[in-house]
This record gives sequence, structure tokens and C-alpha cells, in this order.
Amino acid sequence: MTREKVDIATLEDMRESGDYDRLWRSLPEEWSRGDPFDAQAARVRLMAAEIHGRAGRVDEMEAALSPYLESMDQVPFGVAGKVLLTISTFKNRRSEPGEALRVAVQAKAVANGQGDEFTFAEAAQAQGQALWSMDRWDEAAAQFQEAVTLYGGQARSYRLGVAFLCYGSVLERIGRVEEARESLERGIRLLLKSRDDYSLAVARVNIALALNAIGEYETSLKYLQFAHDAFVQMGHKLYTVITLSNIASALIWMKDYGRAESYLAHAVEVADVQCYTQLASTFEIKGRLHLLKHEWDKAQKALQAAVEIAEQAGSKSQRAEANRTMGRLHLALHNEVEAAATLRDALDSAEDLRAQLLELEVKALLAQAICASKPVEAAAMITEVGAALKDRRLPELKKTWQAASKQLESLGHEHYFIISDSNMPTLAEARISMLKWLWARALFKAKGNAKEAAAQLDVTPTYIRKLTKLIPRDLLRPGRKRAKK
Repeated sequence: MTREKVDIATLEDMRESGDYDRLWRSLPEEWSRGDPFDAQAARVRLMAAEIHGRAGRVDEMEAALSPYLESMDQVPFGVAGKVLLTISTFKNRRSEPGEALRVAVQAKAVANGQGDEFTFAEAAQAQGQALWSMDRWDEAAAQFQEAVTLYGGQARSYRLGVAFLCYGSVLERIGRVEEARESLERGIRLLLKSRDDYSLAVARVNIALALNAIGEYETSLKYLQFAHDAFVQMGHKLYTVITLSNIASALIWMKDYGRAESYLAHAVEVADVQCYTQLASTFEIKGRLHLLKHEWDKAQKALQAAVEIAEQAGSKSQRAEANRTMGRLHLALHNEVEAAATLRDALDSAEDLRAQLLELEVKALLAQAICASKPVEAAAMITEVGAALKDRRLPELKKTWQAASKQLESLGHEHYFIISDSNMPTLAEARISMLKWLWARALFKAKGNAKEAAAQLDVTPTYIRKLTKLIPRDLLRPGRKRAKK
């Protein structure tokens, strides 16, 4: 079948199956010269725009969409929802997530009015993508979950695979890594049946992040290497940089620092202007590597670069991660005051993002920074982190929590009594609390006989009378219960 004679239904089938390579080869050679406001010609133009966007060619995507970006008035109603959907994707790829969200909501409304269930489902996914880019991860997860339900009901296996990919990826960001792994594995199984190597590679990158969190570094590395080879073959520079950086991160966990450094150097070498915002993560990983090698100056320079790039990109998540690692550096250098300030900044961002694992890690690090100066707050944080990690397999995070717990336990007795009761901020009150406990214990041993208890403690009756006023009445007779009224 020649490119000129292929019909729109065949093209739609290729898109629906995820066979974008064949779709690109099958598009009519004159697709850009037809009337952009003819319904069939518009649909072909939208497919071309979508393919350019997937390949990271944002300028070419914009050129394909230019008639609709200039005016929507002439767009046939039958394809208006699809046009808005593609414009939303374009806006998101051009780092305009707020506008992408607005247009996605419009696309969803138009599709609903048209009774176009397929476009409605894709608009829900586009909404999720825009919310994800805006760091509104909980809302994004809800939209992706809706897309999963809609695609499942429509028996669209390829689209369902992509929705599982998106849903699992955002779950990983908010720290629900076990659920993320399950969703991403389901997405990979479905995508393996399609011919969409791009989405399959993206799924492998994101499942690798979840695997790193639960300590399966070798499996993570295998997924990342598969993904890297695919992106290199596609010529997709942004994801090539992402995979190179994440391979380095996995190697760092595996303590293979030499190879990790070479992958990071290659990532910086490959990156171009379009990859600039990704370099915040690359430099954060680089800072982590130098920190582990005790190269303090290099670590500080890399992390300062990561913070600056993240701030310029407006990425709250990248900034939080960079500040988290900067806090680790300050702790290693025993700069507790600087560490606490930096980590509190990271904690604010993590809480805004509702990034659970990042929040827990920052709290464990912050507890170490304030352990001596604010032991009560540190103890509360350590208790919260320990409870959240109870039955979860998160080895690196547990190591951070254990280090914080050991530091708290190593404090002197004066600190310990202050920590034991958050209502007693002074040492004098802590001593009173200790005496209360000793008196109650002595009374218990003496079976409620106050004189015998006083003798055990070697104190005078006058002292006992004064101390008795401070002790709750129930503790004076430990063996007897109050009668219920």
C-alpha cells in the first residue's frame, strides 16, 4: 500500500496499536500541504504532530499544529476534541503545564459533548500528565487511575499499558514504590505486545527507580541498560541523559563508583539545551557520588549547581532532592546548623509534594541535625519514620533511620530524661519525673506502705509529704483500683 493511498482508518489502527514507526512511514508525503481544516487532513496532521512530540522534536510539533494554535474557530467540531488533546500534549512538552492542563480540561469537555469515549479517556491521561508536570502528584495519580479504568472498559490494551506506565510512575514519585512496581510491571507486560519501543523504554526507566528504592539494584540496572540502548537507537537525547544518570545512581548504590562517574560524565557530555532541566538530577547524583568519596568541595559545587538549575526550572522535586543531599553533606562536615536549615527547606517541599519516601528520609536526616539542640523534636521525627518503615523493604532509608536512632540513643542521661517526657523542657522537671517514678516503684514493692517505701528510698517523711503532692493519687496505691462510680 503506497503512502498516498493509505486510508485514515488504517492510520488510526496503527496509532491505536502503538506502532508509531510504521505510522510515520505510512503518512501521506503531502500531509503538510493539505487543508488543515479538512477533518481527515486535520487528523493526519495531528498524528504527525504527535509523532514529532514523542521524538522530542517540539519545534516540528509546533509547526504541525500552527494552524490550530493560531485559531480554533475553523476546526471541524468532529475533530475539535482531538485537536485540543494534541495541543495540550504540545504545551506540556514545551514546559507550559498550566496551559496544558487548561486545554486538557477543554478537550475532555468537548469529547464528552461529542460522545467520543476514546478521546475522553486520552484527555484524562493528558490532564494527569499536566498535573504531574506541575508537581501535583496526588491529583495526577487520580487522573491516571481514571484513564486505567476507562481504557480497561474500552478494551484498548496498548493505551491501557501506557496508562499503567503513567500511574505507576507517579506512584513511585509519591513513595508508594510497591504499588508502583506492580502497576509498571503490568504496563510493561502490555507494552511488550505492542510496537511502541519508546513507551516500553520509559516504563523500564520508571520501574528501575522503584527497584532502587527497595534495594534491587542489579535488576534496576538491567532495565536501565535496555532503556538506554532503545533511546540511543531512537536518538532521543533527553531520555538518553536520564538513563545515563539513573544508571550512575544504581551503580552508586552498588558501590561501583568508577563506572558511575564515567556514566555521569557521559550524561553531561550528551546533554544539550533541551536537556538542561534534567541536569539538576544529574548534578544531584554527581554530588551524592562525591559525598560518598569524601570529596567535599566537588560535592558542594555539584549540589549548588543542582539547586540552581532546579530553581531556574521551577522544579520543586529536584530542588528538594538536591537540598536533601546538601543536608547530608553538611552533616558529614558536622555543620549541624546549616544542615538543619537546608533540610527544613527540603522537608517543606517534600510535604507540599506529598513525596512520602523523600519526606521520611529528610526527617531522619533532620533528626540527626537537631538531635543535640532539639532532642524532643528529633525523637518525635525518629518515632514517626520508624513507624512508617515498620514492614516495608526499603534498605537505604532504613539505614538512614537507624543512624538517626543510634545518634539519639548516644545522648547523655540529661538529654534522655528530657526526651522521655515532652512536657518537661527543663532538667529540674525531668528529675521530679524520675523521683515520681522511683516513689511509685517503692510503694509498689512496699505494697502501699508509705513508711516502708520511704525507708527503701532513704528519704525523710517530710520529703515524702512534699513529693506526695506531685504524684497522681492512683500511683500512691498501685495495688488498689479506684471504685467506679
